[in-house]
Amino acid sequence: MIAGGVGLAPFATLAESLRARRVKTTLFYGARRAAELFHLDFFRALGVELVLTTEDGSAGETGRVVAPLDRKLAARDRQAPVMLYACGPEAMLAATARIAARHQRPCQASVERVMGCGLGGCYSCVVPMRGEDGGRHHVRSCIAGPVLAADQIIWD
Repeated sequence: MIAGGVGLAPFATLAESLRARRVKTTLFYGARRAAELFHLDFFRALGVELVLTTEDGSAGETGRVVAPLDRKLAARDRQAPVMLYACGPEAMLAATARIAARHQRPCQASVERVMGCGLGGCYSCVVPMRGEDGGRHHVRSCIAGPVLAADQIIWD
């Protein structure tokens, strides 16, 4: 799990579900400063390995959360099963998607879009995606997401 800032929120339920299935789980969690890192004890109590980063160096590693993720994936056996789940700022999601692709790992990204109606009628929440034919199309995140395959999202 890769969380940036308040992108931590959806991982509480996921961590509980993974624990119930006895899945070894690591949370890469980044924020601007230590005071913005929340609920660490909750995740520790579930047995989640925490890898913390802060931009100001006040907790964990100094820098962005994707750096330790990249290193850990590089050091891991390519045959070992890994699934990445990411939620946070769009720049972090895009960087995570690039890292996942480089290490040939699947990644699900929870995108944040303004959802005017939440029913798909207003098209305010569209996300550009690559189709199976390689062409560009748009999906409504309120219908198809908000969790989407990171390798299909067009990030730039």
